Amino acid sequence: MKYHRLTESQFIEMHQEFILFLASNSIDKKKWDEVKETEPHTVDLLLDGFSDLVWEKILTQCSYVEFPTKSQLFLFNTRIEEVEALVVKVTDMDCDLTTPGGFQWILKNVHSDAVTLFEATKEYSPSRNEFIYSYLKKGAVLSEGIYFKELKSYFSNSRK
Repeated sequence: MKYHRLTESQFIEMHQEFILFLASNSIDKKKWDEVKETEPHTVDLLLDGFSDLVWEKILTQCSYVEFPTKSQLFLFNTRIEEVEALVVKVTDMDCDLTTPGGFQWILKNVHSDAVTLFEATKEYSPSRNEFIYSYLKKGAVLSEGIYFKELKSYFSNSRK
């Protein structure tokens, strides 16, 4: 298994897709009931295989990832061949970048000494999807890239 197995509630939510997955493996309801009763190892293989397909689709379609900590914000544009990272580090202990107001605080204080901005681009190693998945496991979230795009304009318009 390349990623991790979906939860029971995720399987329930995706039951129609799972039925199509089973059908693509020539397994109808009768056969599935039989496999569940007599071949637990095959059930595990099918659940894991479906989970990996779902994760591959999610990761492949992902464009932006955000990973906030109290004092740092990592914003990633996950391009095909390389990742572009914008990193914000704050030294103001009253600011918490994990809160909704954290990003607004950055924008208001972006030119102060309490905010340090970094920008980098790097090729993936070992792969794009594994890079994204590793951050998701650490607590990052997929995003629409609103923060990335807004902060990117600061890099384009002024260098600190």
